Amino acid sequence: MRSTMPKKKSTAVLSIRLDDEALKAVDLLVESGLESNRSRAVTHFVNMGIRASHDLLVRAQEQADNLQRLRNEMFEAVKLRDIGKVAELIDKDASLVNASNMQGETPVLLAAFMRANDIKELLLQNGAGRLNVFEAAAVGYSLRVRELLDKSPALLNSYSHDGFPLLSLATHFGNTETVELLLSRGVDVNARSRDGSLNNTAIHATVFGGYGHLVDLLIKGGANIHAKCEGELRRGFNVLHVAAYFDHAPLIEKFLSYGADKTEKNDNGETPYELAISLGHTASAELLNI
Repeated sequence: MRSTMPKKKSTAVLSIRLDDEALKAVDLLVESGLESNRSRAVTHFVNMGIRASHDLLVRAQEQADNLQRLRNEMFEAVKLRDIGKVAELIDKDASLVNASNMQGETPVLLAAFMRANDIKELLLQNGAGRLNVFEAAAVGYSLRVRELLDKSPALLNSYSHDGFPLLSLATHFGNTETVELLLSRGVDVNARSRDGSLNNTAIHATVFGGYGHLVDLLIKGGANIHAKCEGELRRGFNVLHVAAYFDHAPLIEKFLSYGADKTEKNDNGETPYELAISLGHTASAELLNI
């Protein structure tokens, strides 16, 4: 009895020689984000039907330009807080939720900076999940922060490209759950930003939004109430200076209850009281008057 070997499945290999214009078309698809690599870009063109190289380049440019236009519209809609337009763009192209601009920002990160929480939630609900750990901390996406820290614990005390530690980002945007997560992991509560302009710590970052409850969490976690800003802006400001600058009287009361020194001077020689007076912040000045 003669044994038979199973036949191997034949594999068709498509070989395409690309000239300079065709290569430009392929690279344009990859660079614009329409395709992830050259192989997929070539397949993209094969599915369209092979044409003259010049036609491929024209078609690729049209697709790239259209995608860039939609991306620009998305970022503009977020800036204008136009949630209806954002929803419309998502319907046109769901991938826009994970687009990035020239500054490396994503729509969800821009929404966080704009305090447009309704848009931020809409973007997250529609798949804006490809966030790095700094973006996730800024928008308060704690599950993503946890996932990334579990994979790479060293990220806990790392810095963003513009010089901010995770805790400062989470605190600045008032993301309580994320702050609690970072503190539970042993984050450096007194890590100083390296942005050059502020060079402050997380406790200073609570002031912008008036997050008194986060002050309590940070102090409990070992934050230094006497830390000063060291950047070009507000150099030598302690927490009372910062609170006086933004006229957050309730935070001034809280900082004083934790022992902040209202006699300290900033690098301009001003006490928190003198700073409040110079800015016309009378409510803050009354609390700081010695």
